[in-house]
Amino acid sequence: MDFLRESKKLLQAAQSAAQETAQKTGEAIDVAKEATAEFLTSSAEEIGQWAEDSSALANQTLQQVTYTAASLGTTGAHFAVALAALPQTVEELAREMPKIAQRLKYGAGVRTIDLPRTDADVMALFNKIPATSKLGRDPQTAISQFLADKHGSHITPRSQGGSNAANNIVWEMGIDNIRRGAQAMTGGEQVYIRIYNAVDSIVRNSGALARMGVTVTLTATLTQVVVVAIAYSLDLYRGDITVEEYKQLLLDTLKSVGLSTPIFFLIFVAVLALFPEFAVLLSAPVVVAGFNALLGLSIATPIIQSLQRHIEAGGFGEEASHQYNSLKSSIQDQINTWIQSNTDSAKSLNEA
Repeated sequence: MDFLRESKKLLQAAQSAAQETAQKTGEAIDVAKEATAEFLTSSAEEIGQWAEDSSALANQTLQQVTYTAASLGTTGAHFAVALAALPQTVEELAREMPKIAQRLKYGAGVRTIDLPRTDADVMALFNKIPATSKLGRDPQTAISQFLADKHGSHITPRSQGGSNAANNIVWEMGIDNIRRGAQAMTGGEQVYIRIYNAVDSIVRNSGALARMGVTVTLTATLTQVVVVAIAYSLDLYRGDITVEEYKQLLLDTLKSVGLSTPIFFLIFVAVLALFPEFAVLLSAPVVVAGFNALLGLSIATPIIQSLQRHIEAGGFGEEASHQYNSLKSSIQDQINTWIQSNTDSAKSLNEA
């Protein structure tokens, strides 16, 4: 009987929830109908003002997207290129960083009676070193400094069947590894080690990271300022903007890109320090191409907009302006047809 009573209560609760949902849905539909009717009965001036405001907002959004693309593209490209220059195979590692390659293959938790690590495990262990210790003019020295007080600690001890494979090894402060002894490493300890290594890597290589950050910020800022200067030179020539407005545009660009680039740089630094595995993905050719495409977009967009404004103003002659306006009018007619079709559908819905 208790079971039947509880089942009845659940059924009643479900019915109540369904009724409430249906009521809320009906209210939402009524609001949508009212909004549609209000828009359809708006005056031409109101609709025109709405279109003008929307256009201004779209231009501001596009400008901010352009600045974001410049900051992200420049930052990502710098990191990607730097990481792509690192050794990608054991042969390259042995040739460029022989001492580190030797330690990864025969040390870092490997005993004298054990077999040396496979090439795959050597590179996997190399990839576990925070990428922030691999940036700068001398990556080998920075990596050596990071590893100076680190042990290759086993997550599962050898006495409990743990192997020397890279997936069972983490870089850990030697004193902490010794203190743990033959105990298995907990999940909490692994998280702590990852965070500690990230901070340690950033601090040890802070000088190189700071120099790189300054270079990236200057590159992104100066590039975008030059692009904006070129893009608005035609507007200045036509007299559509004053010299003071021209200077203000350059100053606004300087501020926007100069602020957003360091933010992206710090985000990349944090991710590369906390998640060394991300460096492998970041150095992939397709990712490098993607960041370069973003940078190219940030350069091309303002210039294309500038040429568009110049054509509309008749700067390239009446024939070019006529052809452009004809194309624009054709596209606008198609848009108007689509809007009218959707308006008719909205009217039908409102009448229903």
